[in-house]
Amino acid sequence: MNKNDDIRTNVEIFSKHYLERFKQLLDDNRTEDAVSIMQEYTCNGEVEDDDYQWFYANYQFIVN
Repeated sequence: MNKNDDIRTNVEIFSKHYLERFKQLLDDNRTEDAVSIMQEYTCNGEVEDDDYQWFYANYQFIVN
């Protein structure tokens, strides 16, 4: 797997997470929170002309 494949995989994971969170917030009638996610993470297919740098942290946690 090359660097571009790693980035693509991470973006897909990121996207899936926020889409699921968006749907859960709507299901819980937390419309304002869902709209906040939508406004922050959707771009209507447009790509901003910016030099983004991404930081990925591999973390684990225990839920009791």
